[in-house]
Amino acid sequence: MGEINELLNINFSYVLMSVFIILAGIKSIVTIFEWVVDKLGLETKWMRGKREEHDLLLQTSQNLADLRNQHNHDVEESNTHDENIKEELSTFMTEIRLSVAKTQSEIKQFAENRIKDRKQSLEIQKELTDSIKSIAEYNSSKDKQIENLMAAQREVLADKINEKYKYYISIKGIPEDEVDEFTNLHTAYKGVGGNHSGDAKYEYCMNHLQVIPVKTKLVINDNK
Repeated sequence: MGEINELLNINFSYVLMSVFIILAGIKSIVTIFEWVVDKLGLETKWMRGKREEHDLLLQTSQNLADLRNQHNHDVEESNTHDENIKEELSTFMTEIRLSVAKTQSEIKQFAENRIKDRKQSLEIQKELTDSIKSIAEYNSSKDKQIENLMAAQREVLADKINEKYKYYISIKGIPEDEVDEFTNLHTAYKGVGGNHSGDAKYEYCMNHLQVIPVKTKLVINDNK
């Protein structure tokens, strides 16, 4: 009973005040200690851990920025290269059409100029046959050049699909603003006779990887 009375007689206000003063003193000591450590250039284990964590965050952000910049640079170069190939192919096809039209006009004019000349009918026939043969050989040569251009374009597109495939695998998704571009790239690849390898990479990305919203921040896991 006496112990209870003593407990009831305790001045709790004094106790709370004492605890507050002790905590304030500890806080002051910690503040002074941190100030001394900072002035002397010392580094505690906790401070070192915070610094390393901050440095890691900065490095991760820089790595992401570098990766994105490199990807944008590669996309720009690839687009420029694709446009150049398209322009060259268009110019080449125009030259072929003009050449064929010119040759056909010359053959027609040649035939008209000699149709009345019965005595030279055999010669006309021979010259006409040779001209047609020359046109066929010319067209065959141009077809071969077109096939070579398509093969080169197919290799470029296959390489581009492979680059995007590796990039999307590394970030575990397809950026939202690149889905249509990736689909158009695959369509162009199929248009020049692309094989199953490019199809498999495209279908894997579209069927197994998520679409990443443009504003989402990507995080690189350094433990992997």
